[in-house]
Amino acid sequence: MNENNLEYLKKTLEGLGFGSKLNEVLENAIRREMPSFSLGIGSLRKPLDATDLNTARTDHLAFTLNFNRSKDGDMYFLNNYDVTLKKIDIQIAVSQNFDLARDHRITAVQAHKLLSGLSLEKEVFLRNKEENQETAKQPEKTNMWFKLNLDVTDAFGNHPLRTFRPEYGYDLAESISKYPIKGLEKPDKLQEAISTLKNGNYLHAEIFVGKKAVPVFIAANPQMKTIDIYDKNGNDLRDEMIFPEKTIKEKSNTSQAVTSSTATKASNLQDPAPWEQNPDQQQTKRRSR
Repeated sequence: MNENNLEYLKKTLEGLGFGSKLNEVLENAIRREMPSFSLGIGSLRKPLDATDLNTARTDHLAFTLNFNRSKDGDMYFLNNYDVTLKKIDIQIAVSQNFDLARDHRITAVQAHKLLSGLSLEKEVFLRNKEENQETAKQPEKTNMWFKLNLDVTDAFGNHPLRTFRPEYGYDLAESISKYPIKGLEKPDKLQEAISTLKNGNYLHAEIFVGKKAVPVFIAANPQMKTIDIYDKNGNDLRDEMIFPEKTIKEKSNTSQAVTSSTATKASNLQDPAPWEQNPDQQQTKRRSR
């Protein structure tokens, strides 16, 4: 058995958030020199929208880690893992396969957030496409947003994993500043809120609706370049509810524009066209002949 390879795999499991619980069964599988094998582990976690520290752990995650042995030696590799999230209040479970290389080493905690519908940002290495490794440049680091499209599955039964690079133009600070969120006037509080959202967590805050501060939880939405705001019951809190005066003004301006347009059309129907002559004028011209 390759001891160095075993230690590397143990560190990989630790880095992905699986701890050391699998170490013994991992070592046993490698000692048996199996060409491939899968290890399973379960985890109970608190719902991500929970605000109470005493909330029960009701989100059940089941992981299956898939290992393969090298064809040319005794090295084993963790290529990917399958994960299923079952929430106590939702009958249908959500599943996904995360490839470590393709999906930039999504951790167990990050998988929980993505399967719960949240978006997160992480620093990744961009893969080098040059074939000549001697002349290839070092991989570049960049921050990238991730979000699963939980509405559909692809040909492999996976939910498409959407990624958004900096050039996509998502400015989280600008998106937050558009809303009257209580307590974010200070730069340090704003940065703390941004960090919370980038890590794929809900931001629990209060937002002013008129003069009243309403408790909400907020999530980043990189695809739409905005933030999603929910009330305490998990219902969407839309802009027209947050800015009622602005909505009334916009509706008033639209109504005025429609009225003005209708009046203009009616006036155009009543006024003679430039090429139409007054009947009396036409009669006079005929008499003058």
